[in-house]
Amino acid sequence: MKKIIIIGAGISGLTAGIFGIKSGFEVEIFEMHSIAGGECTGWSRKNYHFDNCIHWVTGSNKESDLYKVWEEIGALENTEIEKFDYLYSINYEGKTLYLYSDLEKLRNHFLDLSSEDKEEIEALIAAANDMKSFSIPTKKPMDMMNIIDYIKLAKSYGRAGKHVSKFDKLSLEKYSMRFKSAIIRKAITSSLPEGYSATPLFFLLGGLASGDCGWPRGGSLAMSQRIEKKFKNLGGKINYNSKVKSIVIKENKASGIELANGKTISGDYIISTIDAKKLLSDLLQDKYKDGVFDKLYNNTKDYPIHSSVNLGLGVKCDLSKRDHSASFEIEPFKCGSEYVDSISIKHYCNEKGFSPEGYSSIRINIMCNDYEYWKELKENNKELYYKEKEGICKDLISRIEKIYPEIIGNVEVTDICTPVTYERYCGAYRGAWMAFDKKANVKSIVHKGKIKNISNLYVGGQWIMSPGGLPVACLSGKWAIQKICTTENKKFYFKY
Repeated sequence: MKKIIIIGAGISGLTAGIFGIKSGFEVEIFEMHSIAGGECTGWSRKNYHFDNCIHWVTGSNKESDLYKVWEEIGALENTEIEKFDYLYSINYEGKTLYLYSDLEKLRNHFLDLSSEDKEEIEALIAAANDMKSFSIPTKKPMDMMNIIDYIKLAKSYGRAGKHVSKFDKLSLEKYSMRFKSAIIRKAITSSLPEGYSATPLFFLLGGLASGDCGWPRGGSLAMSQRIEKKFKNLGGKINYNSKVKSIVIKENKASGIELANGKTISGDYIISTIDAKKLLSDLLQDKYKDGVFDKLYNNTKDYPIHSSVNLGLGVKCDLSKRDHSASFEIEPFKCGSEYVDSISIKHYCNEKGFSPEGYSSIRINIMCNDYEYWKELKENNKELYYKEKEGICKDLISRIEKIYPEIIGNVEVTDICTPVTYERYCGAYRGAWMAFDKKANVKSIVHKGKIKNISNLYVGGQWIMSPGGLPVACLSGKWAIQKICTTENKKFYFKY
């Protein structure tokens, strides 16, 4: 039986492991952290749990192709999927807008907010309706498709295809200017950073409407643990606290790995699911160039990479009557080297076990682009680094108290992480929790999952395709095994 070594026990690595075992390979995973899951995780502080990943899971609709993949790896096994009445609310200039899942409800709500935008609202709802038919291609990677596969894929998109090509060229800012309502414009532009195309907005609206965007009970860590359990139950082995130093290359063929402790492990195939930059610079020691990744990493203007400062609060009050996820304008304050003038507050009162009964776990995620600031501070002045975190925590709490006065005097647990936290625990390049994004009117680039001039080495993980995230991580692991099966002239196992 041939052996596959997988670097990284995140969603991609675990998925590859499961499909690898089911397809007749011996599989061993090496993970630098003490737990599996990668950035699909959460952590507990005293009596509170702080989720760090899932906003929604694409593939929550049992009729979707992606759901079948999630099912195969045990991600949603025996798990209730909560479908949202609304994904979040936006509070702006004295008004509140809800992003409802039901498109008719959303249409009427938008018309109540701005009847003068009727024509554009009707067009938005019509496009979102068409986008319900769109689903992520899961059966095989693009580079393994033939002409018949491409024709079938194009047909499966239905009317959604025309909207993708149209909105991909249009930035959210330009699209928002079609509306007269300030709060609708705010809702559109605040969904993603400046310059991004409008396409993801319609993916989201279509996914919500079709029931394909849901919340798995238990959250991110529980989902990772279900996949980990599936892998182990199949006979897979995970080595924790086992950082890989390099990939052993002999005559341009990957033949094993060397760990940080000097130990060498041999394998017939290697799958790297860590961040691609770490693969190229660390594990391959910059000896091999990759034109696709070079283009992406060297053009952050068109393919930006983001991180975040993430605050968790455990509060001795019940926020269940508040919107479960809501954004607000706030008095600006400095967060790292950047200024913040709005925040999103998410509570997890719907999750038993995230906080004591009658109390609440809160998460505030602030997107940032100042990794260098945090890295330099942590390395050169740890005392100031921790003071900076404390200051941000106080600034945020003081502003949240003005929005939710019931938390005043009731904050008993705080937890704050920065870009270097993600780097330290997850090996995340520049602290990024998702892969490359892409600006409007910029070509989408998909990596083929192979490094030129190295045989038997395959690349998984969210960095092979924009915008990354859980679906790409999962599918890239599956696709890596499909490619190995093709090389081995072996049947790939997938019951669907």
